[in-house]
Amino acid sequence: MKKLKKRSGILVRAVCVAAVAFLACFAGYAAGTGVLPLNTIEDVAPEAPSFSKNDFVGSLQEALRTGTISDALSLYGSLPADYAEDTDLLLLKASLLISDSRFDDAKKICTALNAKDASNTDAIELLAYIAKLQGNSAERTKQIKLLLAKDAYNPAANMELAQDYFDNKNYTQARLYYKKALVREPDNEDALFGLGQSDYFLGAKDSSKDKEAEETFRKILEKDPAYAPAYSYLGKIASANNEYRRASEQIKKAIEIDPTNYDYFMDYGTYERYLGHYEVAEEAWTKAISIQPDYFLAYAYRAGLYDEQDKYDLALLDYENVLKYNPQYYFANESIGVLAIHQKQWKKARLAFEKCMEMDKTGNISYPLMVTYCYYMEKDKLGAKKFSDKVLRKLDRNSIDYAMLRVFHDEAGEMPLPQKINAIDNSNKKGKMYFYLGLFYDMFGGIEAAKQFYTKVVDMKSPMFFEYRLAEWRMEADAGSIKTN
Repeated sequence: MKKLKKRSGILVRAVCVAAVAFLACFAGYAAGTGVLPLNTIEDVAPEAPSFSKNDFVGSLQEALRTGTISDALSLYGSLPADYAEDTDLLLLKASLLISDSRFDDAKKICTALNAKDASNTDAIELLAYIAKLQGNSAERTKQIKLLLAKDAYNPAANMELAQDYFDNKNYTQARLYYKKALVREPDNEDALFGLGQSDYFLGAKDSSKDKEAEETFRKILEKDPAYAPAYSYLGKIASANNEYRRASEQIKKAIEIDPTNYDYFMDYGTYERYLGHYEVAEEAWTKAISIQPDYFLAYAYRAGLYDEQDKYDLALLDYENVLKYNPQYYFANESIGVLAIHQKQWKKARLAFEKCMEMDKTGNISYPLMVTYCYYMEKDKLGAKKFSDKVLRKLDRNSIDYAMLRVFHDEAGEMPLPQKINAIDNSNKKGKMYFYLGLFYDMFGGIEAAKQFYTKVVDMKSPMFFEYRLAEWRMEADAGSIKTN
């Protein structure tokens, strides 16, 4: 799934180092003034300098605009000897090398700059960023510690630590480090966003944090009204407080700014679904699919919506796409099995429940029972018996699971089962077993004999297991006029 906004302390800082070198040096050039900030260039004789950092940076920018990073880097070959060790230009070169994935070359430059001036935090930040990109966590940690030793409130270092805690869902600690980053840079957009996110997630246990998160996101929007992720989180906060209309209004603002964001359309569909606007929700999730057609989640959401609206054929197609793009999505197989049974697509249902068996780690007897049932409905009695026999060999002979599958296998012998089922303490287990006893009669005795057990399931008013839906559907059918076999 697409991220709302790429954030990483050192990552952002490294980009900023390049941007600062570019924009600070290029400010005068771009404005046509030829004036450079005093801290970025040495005094140049007013009469006609043979080399201008302004012009060089302008040439770099033009090379990046019309060519490649390598083209820009090649310009360093023309640098006069007097500028070969210029710190600003070397930091910019290191940033370009990082962008070109030439990490070792960039590291050499930063290491040399650090040796020349140990107080150069920009070089240390870049070294930490390089270590992160290379997966060298020990080196990254070392550089972050160096930054913090020089300044406990170094924004880049604190944002890196904050991101680490955030990624590990330790939002309390993440929040502390984002606040430390904001001491030096109170308007740092990324640190503010991280702080707002942390408060949002802490709001799940402490509702007062929602207000703090909202204030932070609104502060971002005061500075940058086009910051779409802030609107997105204002929507999430509203949704968490069941204010779905306000949530929808906020996410629509994010969509106006960024109309290609998958997550925004997912949220928009969810809010509209809660408002009962099914068509709008469907359109939102369909749009998400068009943005990222090879990601499963929007198919799953839309499938559930179709299912709820009794559009079972469409729901089946979407669940099949869920599995196409995420074969490990367990519940899609179960949903396909249930809907395929409703549509009397017995083979499709059987294959789906067989897949459920493969993925199930709990020994759920529902799946073998449904597979056996589907074999019978496919008129493959031999297949049903061979399959159920294999499963029976692995079950405890004294268990209710064994007893139920045994009667499916034998097509007879149910007499003790009603008493055994009635003695089950777990209501969900009891309901499931009543359903399968009803299904047994439905196959071998007729709907009238099955009704008493289906009724027990439906009367539970507790759809905590998929068999509840099957019992409801069966009871809704014209009693006695539709035979399952």
